[in-house]
Amino acid sequence: MEEETNKINPDNEQKDKGTEGEKIDGEDLLKEEPELSNEEILEKLKANIEELKDQRLRSVAELENYRKRSEKDQSDALKYGITNFAKEVISIRDNIERANSSILDEIKSDEKIKPVIEGLELIHQSIISVLDRFKIKKIESIDQKFDHNFHQAMVEIERDDCEPGTVVQELIPGYMLHDRLLRPAMVGVSKKKTEKDDKTDENQS
Repeated sequence: MEEETNKINPDNEQKDKGTEGEKIDGEDLLKEEPELSNEEILEKLKANIEELKDQRLRSVAELENYRKRSEKDQSDALKYGITNFAKEVISIRDNIERANSSILDEIKSDEKIKPVIEGLELIHQSIISVLDRFKIKKIESIDQKFDHNFHQAMVEIERDDCEPGTVVQELIPGYMLHDRLLRPAMVGVSKKKTEKDDKTDENQS
């Protein structure tokens, strides 16, 4: 029976030999891998530790930057979140100041008009108080050097009593909200008199 089995499976011996050969080859490959010395292992560990340290420092830096950005965003939201409200309030102030300036002195002395004027003045003062409370400051423009960061030139005015580029007229006042421009001041800026104007002045004199 055994002889018959061997005859039926003639490749068994070859398969076994092949398997043994594969095992031997695998063992040879394992033997071929160089073994690391203690110093080499230590160097590899040091390199891995340095890489992990670097990753940790980068992560900490990113978290710190994120924290700072979040704090700034929150601070800006608190400081500048009232921008639209502030613009409405300064428009009301503009209207009240225009109304006050349009009332003639003769009318102001009228006893019947006095309560109205006093009411306007009270409203005006309360608006100024609100603006101060929310750090909304009027830009001082007159006699200042023109600055495009705060001023918007609407007209040039020939003057010889000041340096060219000086703000000599304020058409509409400007405002700051904390350190941010809320509205530029609309101004008139001085410029040098032309020669033609100088000659005209001489002829008239």
